[in-house]
Amino acid sequence: MAKRSQIAVGQEWAYQRGRQHEYTAYGNHTKATIVAVEPWEKGYRQNWQVKKGNGVLVKFDSGYERVVQLSQLWKPWAEYEVGQAEYAAEWKITQAKYAVIKAEREKFQQEVYQPALKEFLKAIKPFAGESYVSGWTRIEELPIEVLKAITESAKVG
Repeated sequence: MAKRSQIAVGQEWAYQRGRQHEYTAYGNHTKATIVAVEPWEKGYRQNWQVKKGNGVLVKFDSGYERVVQLSQLWKPWAEYEVGQAEYAAEWKITQAKYAVIKAEREKFQQEVYQPALKEFLKAIKPFAGESYVSGWTRIEELPIEVLKAITESAKVG
């Protein structure tokens, strides 16, 4: 967040409408150029200079001038661009790590878990009778015969 002593006319700052500033992968700040350092207040049709306040007159790249609060100015634009580039690089690394973890999880699911689940379902089919049991069936939904059979086989084995 900017302080009035830090800003000067002509400086470019990272502006966001809200007051919760952070880097994101998509970039949520816009460049605002300081037009006047003195306190300004926003009016419905025009802006005016006041004796006290936290408003600052800025100009956006689109040419639009607006009074914004000091808390809406995060950091100088050059610092913001550096931080955004670092964050984007970290984001790509994180996404690559996540892709590897996801591929390992999917491989385990297809090669280990699904075959084991099919074997389990085949093993309990004689005990389930006419009840339908699938991989989506919760333990609470299993027929009592299946629960007893599994319990007995666990005690024996």
